[in-house]
Amino acid sequence: MQNHNANYQLHEWIPYDSIAGTAPYGMRKPQVKRQLKFWQCLIFFVVLMLVWILTNGWTYLLTGSLKFDSFMMEFEFLAAAVLFAWLMKADLREVFPFRKPIASAVLGLLVLVAACYLVANTASVLELYFAPEALERINEGMEGEASFSLPAQLFLTAFMPAVCEEALHRGILFSGMRTSFRKRWQIILTGGVLFGVFHLYPVRWWIPGIIGAIMAWVLLETDNMFYTCLLHFLYNSLLVIVSYFAADASASAVSYTVSAQTVGVSLIFYGIPIPILIYTGCWLIRRAGAWNKPAFIEEGMEERRLLQILLPTGLLLLAGIVFLLIR
Repeated sequence: MQNHNANYQLHEWIPYDSIAGTAPYGMRKPQVKRQLKFWQCLIFFVVLMLVWILTNGWTYLLTGSLKFDSFMMEFEFLAAAVLFAWLMKADLREVFPFRKPIASAVLGLLVLVAACYLVANTASVLELYFAPEALERINEGMEGEASFSLPAQLFLTAFMPAVCEEALHRGILFSGMRTSFRKRWQIILTGGVLFGVFHLYPVRWWIPGIIGAIMAWVLLETDNMFYTCLLHFLYNSLLVIVSYFAADASASAVSYTVSAQTVGVSLIFYGIPIPILIYTGCWLIRRAGAWNKPAFIEEGMEERRLLQILLPTGLLLLAGIVFLLIR
C-alpha cells in the first residue's frame, strides 16, 4: 500500500480537460481525400483544350522537330491530369486505377479491337460518300506524321495517346462522372461524346466517340485502366500498321469519292459482324471479373441478349440493302 502511494506521488497527473479532443502523441491526423465532381472536371477539360489549341505547335516553332512536338502535345495531357488530381487532393489510386490484368479480359479486348477497326472502316466509307472534302482535309493534315518511321508512329500515335489521353478521359473525366452520375448509360454516353469532341474532327468525331463509349463501359466493368490503355494502344497500333503498309500502294491512286453500291457492300461486309463482336468482347470481359461465370446467353435473358445482337445487325443489313438499291 505504501509503495502504491509512493508511485502515485512520483507521477505528474494532467487534468483531462487539458487534453480532451487532442490526438495521442506521435499520431498524425489522417488526410481526407476528395472526390472529383464532374463540373470541376469538365471546367478543367474545357480550359485544357483551349490552352492546347492556343499553344499547339509551339515546340515545333522552338525546336523544328515534328516528333518532339507530337510528343509534347500528348505529354501535356498526362502532366495536366496528374497535376489537377494532385491539386484537388484526390486519391491518385482511385483516379488512375491500375490492377493486374486477367487473360480472359485481355482476350475480350482483342475482340473489341477487331470490332472497333470494323467500325472505323464502315464509318470511313460513309464519310467518303457524304463528306469527301472534309475527309480529304483531315488526311492532308496527318501527312506529317505519316512521314515518320513505323516505330516512331507506334510510339507517338499509339503508345503516347494510350497513356496520356487515357489519364485525361478515363482518369480525370471518368472519375468526375462516376461520382456525379447515377446511371451507367450517362457515363458511357458522356464519355463517348467528350472523347469524340476531344479529337476536334468536324466530321469523324463520332468514330472516336463510339470507341470512347466502349472504353467507358470497359472501365465501369473492370475498374482497371490497364484494359482501357491496352485497348487504346492496340486499336491505334492496328490503324498505324495498316496505314503504314498501305501508304505506298495507295499513294498514286487516292480517291475521295465512293459509289452508293460501295457503301452498301461495306455496310454488309464490315458492319454486320460488329454487333456480335462487341457482344462477345463484352461477355469475355464480364466473365473475367465474375465469380459465377455467365453463359454466353444467360438463362432468362435470351430475348434481351438476342435483341442486343440482332437489332443492330438487322439495321446494318437494311441500310446496306438500301444503298445497294440506289442508282
